[in-house]
Amino acid sequence: MSHRETRGVQLFDLLTLGRGPSHPGPRKEATAGRPIEALPPPAEVVLPLVQHLGDPAVPVVKKGELVRRGQKIAEAAGSGVPLHATINGKVKSIDKQAHPTLVQAQAIVLTSVAEAEATELEFPEDPAWRALGSEEMLARIREAGIVGLGGAAFPTFRKLRLPPGVTVDTLIINGAECEPYLTSDYRLMLAEPRAIVEGARLLARIVGVQRILIGVESDKRDAASALEVAAGEIAADGLDLQVRVVPARYPQGAEKQLVTALTGRVIPPRALPYAVHVVVQNVATAAAVHDAVRFRRPLLDRVVTVTGPGVVQPRNVRAPIGTLLADLVRFCGGLTDQATRVISGGPMMGRALPRLDVPLVKGMNGLVLLTGRGPFEEGYGPCIQCGRCLDACPLGLEPNQVSVRVEAGRATESAEFGALECYECGACAYVCPSQRPLVQFLQVAKSALRKQRENLAAVTR
Repeated sequence: MSHRETRGVQLFDLLTLGRGPSHPGPRKEATAGRPIEALPPPAEVVLPLVQHLGDPAVPVVKKGELVRRGQKIAEAAGSGVPLHATINGKVKSIDKQAHPTLVQAQAIVLTSVAEAEATELEFPEDPAWRALGSEEMLARIREAGIVGLGGAAFPTFRKLRLPPGVTVDTLIINGAECEPYLTSDYRLMLAEPRAIVEGARLLARIVGVQRILIGVESDKRDAASALEVAAGEIAADGLDLQVRVVPARYPQGAEKQLVTALTGRVIPPRALPYAVHVVVQNVATAAAVHDAVRFRRPLLDRVVTVTGPGVVQPRNVRAPIGTLLADLVRFCGGLTDQATRVISGGPMMGRALPRLDVPLVKGMNGLVLLTGRGPFEEGYGPCIQCGRCLDACPLGLEPNQVSVRVEAGRATESAEFGALECYECGACAYVCPSQRPLVQFLQVAKSALRKQRENLAAVTR
């Protein structure tokens, strides 16, 4: 076992997190006490055909067509999922629009119409929903357009189809929500614990496991209690469902950390939880699965935290997917005079946005408005080999060694220091006294290594 691998095991033994003393504080107080509030239907929504990993959805509507909320407007293609109208509206256009991660992408733009012109579709309960087989449940999950709502946006039906020869014995429902500022999952656990538990039971049946572990951080004990009460009210049917409280420390919600914290199993480098017989799903995804299987209800809305010192009234908002971020900010009182930065997601793993006229997409769980100067605006210094990033890295990688090789034009020499294993939690950059953009260095290294691998594969064909 290499030095780096040994360090990784040691770090996992220490609460499955890094050893460094500096970790981002939660900063959740502005919205932790605010229940979820519904955004009134916006005047317009922009629905990108790409809101998931996989093939873009294919439009099945035309410009000028009236559509009803809940109606399918784009069919799944290949490995992707379909898209549904999130308001009663008219198709304004199908063309390229601003996208929060892809810069631009094809999208269906809907403008709102009065209820007299189009009424929302109804989704009555299927009385036989508890007795459905796995294939039917998977079909409903795909038809509902559900993707991982923790941020990855991987189509849920694909994650639940285990690869040939793979067996799992544990389903983990991720309620950690360790990113600073964000409280959307926390408030959902308080508001809809029964839907989350029922969804977890359906997911367990699909993947064929008897054990469900719901991981909740220790600063959300009331959410853990709500889930325990809900679990006690639902017949166990032979399932072992446990709500477990884990330490509240970033990045506890990362799959590798949470799996180890709850099961003691260490996922090997560059492997998925399947490698240790585990499947992980987010709490919001579990609730959406419940709605899809029980009511055939598609994914139309999502809960998003709009917060930070740059917004007047931080809130947790349930908003139609496709809502422009400007409308979300307006609902929260607008920007403060000091607002300078917009982050899609949390401040550690989110993306900076240059504008607010982009849509809320399925994988977006937060909108953080910040003030002051951003990182790296005044440049950064050389690596001083202090080792703080090594202590902070939850995987025991060596971001310092990767960064100096990228700077020297030797990015393809960074594999042995763990570049491909990094999931970009940002803990290394957070503790760096030279304020180096270590995550960006790692991204460059990963891109170079993947390109090198593609070139080698092309030569050997």
